[in-house]
Amino acid sequence: MMADSDRQIRELLKTRTRALGRRDAATAAADYDDDLVLYDVVGPFVRCGEDPTGRLERWIALYRTGIGHEIRDLEITAGADLAFCHFLVRISGTMRDGTEVGMWVRATSCLRRQGGAWTIVHEHASVPFDADTGHAVLRGEL
Repeated sequence: MMADSDRQIRELLKTRTRALGRRDAATAAADYDDDLVLYDVVGPFVRCGEDPTGRLERWIALYRTGIGHEIRDLEITAGADLAFCHFLVRISGTMRDGTEVGMWVRATSCLRRQGGAWTIVHEHASVPFDADTGHAVLRGEL
């Protein structure tokens, strides 16, 4: 069962990655739970009860291109009905104003299985900061 859960969760994340590349917010948001709590890199600090499709549509609209979403170092721990995973994700693309984006983000997703399907109930994305300057660290060697 755990191997099947691992496979299902990896596929869920791959589906989201492909959807962002196609600028398809509905598919990218499809596996979010109705009770999603989101600690996003972009403010506010906490998002609850917000339509995740609308949030992704607004984010995708800022890009001229599809959004690159490369997952690295994915680790999944799954039980019967709860799972969590953590990974690094590289966000890339060209924004409407011509700005080239290429940054690494740390991410953790918590999932719940209901009716045989996994949904994301909590997601946390963050970037480290330089303690000397207080500035976010978005690029560099991993």
